[in-house]
Amino acid sequence: MLAPLVAAALFATPDVKLSGVLHDTDRGTYRELPFDVPPGVTKITIDVAGADHAAGTYLVLGVYDPQRERGWGGAIKPHIVIANTFATASHLPGPLPPGRWRLSVAVAAIRPGTVARYTMTVHFDRGPAAQAITTAALKTGPGWYRGDFHTHTGHSDALCRSEPSHDAVPCPVYFTLKAAHDHHLDFVTVTDHNVRSHVAELADIAPYFDDLLVIPGREMTTQDGHFNLLGITDFVDYRLGGPGAANINAMFDGARGTGAIVSINHPEIPTGETCLGCGWSAPDTDFAKVGAIEVANGGIAADHGGAFDNGAGSGTAWWEALLDRGYHLTGIGGSDNHDAIDGHAGTSPVGAQSPVGTPATVVYAVDLSQAGILAGVRSGRVFIDLEGAHPGRVLDITAATGPHATAVMGGTLRRAAGQAIRGTIHVAGAAGNVVDLIADGKHRPLGDPGRVVGPDARIPFTIEAGDPIHWLRADVQTPTGRRILIGNPIYVAR
Repeated sequence: MLAPLVAAALFATPDVKLSGVLHDTDRGTYRELPFDVPPGVTKITIDVAGADHAAGTYLVLGVYDPQRERGWGGAIKPHIVIANTFATASHLPGPLPPGRWRLSVAVAAIRPGTVARYTMTVHFDRGPAAQAITTAALKTGPGWYRGDFHTHTGHSDALCRSEPSHDAVPCPVYFTLKAAHDHHLDFVTVTDHNVRSHVAELADIAPYFDDLLVIPGREMTTQDGHFNLLGITDFVDYRLGGPGAANINAMFDGARGTGAIVSINHPEIPTGETCLGCGWSAPDTDFAKVGAIEVANGGIAADHGGAFDNGAGSGTAWWEALLDRGYHLTGIGGSDNHDAIDGHAGTSPVGAQSPVGTPATVVYAVDLSQAGILAGVRSGRVFIDLEGAHPGRVLDITAATGPHATAVMGGTLRRAAGQAIRGTIHVAGAAGNVVDLIADGKHRPLGDPGRVVGPDARIPFTIEAGDPIHWLRADVQTPTGRRILIGNPIYVAR
């Protein structure tokens, strides 16, 4: 697969800039500004500069492709996006045919004696860059960002009660985003089963929750397992065994050009009539094509009174068995919520649900953007908060075999024969709980015994020179042994 920067350079198309000058005599006239769209473009962004409302200049922008009108921007939309599956409100999504497009610019108002300069910048995207609904970072700077990677709406099988009749109806997209906002998440991914229809609504609603990063996604639902594609709007064939997806690895390959992360969902669930294909049973799965494993699923917890599984047969055990085989797979969580309004066993049409954001997946990222969050997942510097989003909570781990050989959670530590590993587990916001250090699936003792003292604790550990481990990670438990935080590994390479 091409490295992201190389791929972006190969797919880059120069922006088109359409500039001109307006005078007061242009009031009430139209200017037709043609531009050419090259083949393969899947998202067009148009930015308008020069419509100075304070100075009395109003430009009303219409967009036309070679066959039809694609939207009318009014004077209040200086930033317009038109993509295959979503578009700015008042514009039509759909295929972007190559050829001569045009902007039809109406000079709605301009004051007497005014000379106004305008520039229309048209930007083309394809591949990974075209998948983001929101391209700008909502927060800048590195930090821990909290979110939910697995939610559903009425575009697939989410149901909630209507008002005022309380009938079971498909649950609107709005309520999932509102729940994510109300539960103090930084980001949320909506992953309806096999469809793209929810993406257009996400694009319409996302600007309303302007501190919440909305990442498009999809749960690819097959008879041999379910997996999420995180950060995707393009079509990928979900018909396992068909011409477009002869096997599960071909399905993974079908998503590669989009830049989406493949994350296997709830692999430990038994497959049967009540949940067809929910457990992972796809033969000959190439886990090198997989980026993440959902080790904590809120739907499973809701079915067991809110208790997340642990130990033999759990999602964690399934994940750790793959770590033992040498795969580097980021452990994440997802609520799998199907009723963002209610979700209680006695009143919700879909029964007991884990709330949006429980569990929360906490990602260390360079900023709060889609590219930043997905890169953070790929880096593996991620932990899961089984109790939901708690701002300020941190679980991190660092390790070293010498002054020039160090690694943080998700990284690889180089280790020569005869070297001990010394490290530190950083825990914040979980005072009074206990750290559980795990190496190659075995629990390792810590002093005192790993108790978290104070709001921000750093607990040292040592792996002796003669202990040939391949990975190590840390969880945090209550004093009674209930897990509340799940950490990702540091991988050890000789």
